[in-house]
Amino acid sequence: MKKLFFSGLTLFIVCFLLACVAWFGFEKQNNQLNSVDKEVNDKNIENLNIDSQNSEVQVKQGDEFSVTYKGKKNIDITHKNKTLHVHETDNTDDHYGLNFNPFRQFDDEMVVTVPDKKLNHLNVSSKTNIINIDSINVKDAYISMKATGAARVFLSNVALDKLYYRGLNSPIDIKRSQITNANIKTKQASITSKKSLIEKSVLLADHGKIDLSRMDIASHFRASTQYGDIFMSYNEDPQDTLLRLNPSDGTSEVINNNFEDNKVGSGKHILEFYTDHGDIYIN
Repeated sequence: MKKLFFSGLTLFIVCFLLACVAWFGFEKQNNQLNSVDKEVNDKNIENLNIDSQNSEVQVKQGDEFSVTYKGKKNIDITHKNKTLHVHETDNTDDHYGLNFNPFRQFDDEMVVTVPDKKLNHLNVSSKTNIINIDSINVKDAYISMKATGAARVFLSNVALDKLYYRGLNSPIDIKRSQITNANIKTKQASITSKKSLIEKSVLLADHGKIDLSRMDIASHFRASTQYGDIFMSYNEDPQDTLLRLNPSDGTSEVINNNFEDNKVGSGKHILEFYTDHGDIYIN
């Protein structure tokens, strides 16, 4: 009797596994990724507008304007009035909800290339995934991360005359860039920068640190946190800089022998830092 039971159980398991493989394989055939590879041959484009639902977005320099996409969503690409619009839309044919199929595990990805020119306006928004912008020159950039996600935004080797950033739960990471007139605000996320020049800007972090390392000595801006520390270091000996450090419930410490009474030289480059519950360090 026991032998018959185990034989039946084994047969059931084998049949169940074969049925699962067959069904998942059928799903795989009927749920192919949407792949798009489009070149936009319009040299008059001056603006770029990207709206992402779930993709990891990469904006980088290339030979011409182009859009490459691979993912589960539909994608609309239009250009008019000197503006290239890239919009990722919900795929209404996908009604699966929770996904337990191992064949359907993939990351959506969108890559937009921009020729070596200065854009007038860049608008990028995302709900849930990373934004990576590299080697782009823009007069006016607007980046918005929805409150539903906590994906990081990376700016590398960019030159922005103006930046407006809102990432309630999304950290922003700036490297080797030159940014002027920035208005950066996060709520539950950090602001970090490395080897960059930031001028005439405001950096605000509610619950998060502001970490600025090896910054250009000509940097001058204001920064503030509610709950978090502010740390800043230079890429070389600072010149003509004035520190205005205002920790409310914390301390400030200048670990740099170039400063005397929080000033070097003429003091034309003003750094004005505020913390409510955090410390300020200048190195």
